[in-house]
Amino acid sequence: MSGVMALAAAGLVVAVTPVAHADRGTSYLRAAAIIDANGRLNSEKNVDKSWRAGVGQYCVQVDHHIKVSRSLILLTPRHARRLPHIAYRNPSSTCSRQNTITVNVYDTNTGHLADGGFDLAVF
Repeated sequence: MSGVMALAAAGLVVAVTPVAHADRGTSYLRAAAIIDANGRLNSEKNVDKSWRAGVGQYCVQVDHHIKVSRSLILLTPRHARRLPHIAYRNPSSTCSRQNTITVNVYDTNTGHLADGGFDLAVF
C-alpha cells in the first residue's frame, strides 16, 4: 500500500511540475482588455484601469506583476476604419503611470488620430 502511495505522490509531482514552471517564456495570455472608444474599460483580465487621454490616445495600465516592457502586445480594432498601434510600453508624456501601454488610434481614411475602441492582449 505504501508503494502505491509513493507512486501516486510521484505522479502528482510530475503532473504539477510543468505548471510551476509555466511562467518561464510566458506563451500564454497574461492580460487582456476590451477598451471602448471613450476609454472605458469594458472587460479585463489583469488590467487595472484604462482611460482616454485625448482624441485617439488611450492609456491602459496593466497589473504590476506583468512587465509590459518585456511582453508581446497584440491590438485588434473594434471598428473597421480605425487602426490602433502601440506608441509606448511604459510611462510616456501621454500616460505617465508605471506599467502603462500608450495606444494611438488612427482613422485609416484621413491618417489622423481618431477615437476608436480596441481589444488588447498581453502575452
